[in-house]
Amino acid sequence: MCHSVFRKNGFRPELKSFAEFVNFAVRKTFVLSIYKLIVAALSVFSIILLSSSFFMPKDSEVYRLINYYDFGLCAVFLYDFFRQLREADNRVKYFFTYGWLDLLSSIPMVGAFRFARFFRVFRVIRVFKSVHVLILFIRSNKKSSLYGLIVLFICFTVVLSSIATLYFEREVGNIQTAEDALWWTFISVTTVGYGDYYPVTDHGKLAATTMIFTGLLAFGTIVAFINDTMESYKDTE
Repeated sequence: MCHSVFRKNGFRPELKSFAEFVNFAVRKTFVLSIYKLIVAALSVFSIILLSSSFFMPKDSEVYRLINYYDFGLCAVFLYDFFRQLREADNRVKYFFTYGWLDLLSSIPMVGAFRFARFFRVFRVIRVFKSVHVLILFIRSNKKSSLYGLIVLFICFTVVLSSIATLYFEREVGNIQTAEDALWWTFISVTTVGYGDYYPVTDHGKLAATTMIFTGLLAFGTIVAFINDTMESYKDTE
């Protein structure tokens, strides 16, 4: 009976005691809550990017770069749609209530429905009921919340820094196209630095410095996360 409950809720069957069951359930709930917060924040961020693109010429390289990043965000939202569909108690009800909006807002070609991502934000706010509850949740789960905030900070910084660099360098530097900016972003975040593309303006250099420090932060976060994961596995053994 206990094992069937574990399997039904996605828990590991080797967690035989009730205490282990509760601890694992709590950890999983925290992870899912942080995940929902990240998706909600990315939804707001994507809407801001889409709104800013309305004020740019469609043939500009900055506009194309924003669309590249939006394609990447669409992949995240599409994954979130299938995850929610798989975990829904009633999949038909989920799809015909707001699931279809999640699906359409995850498709890059359906531009008008991208703003339906606001519904993801509203659903997360409804889960936490109020800002006070959200603050209490973050305080009680400081480590998980910190990882989530760092992931958001890295995503926002990388996207905004690359867009700013292309904007400042598009007429004077050698980072001229959206593809150039993407490649430069990749080699800067990974701290490889081939030197084939580099900013020449003061504003571009400032954005590059921010990008490099963000890359160092990302590697440090990955190492810390792996270490915490290994420690948690040791504790459960």
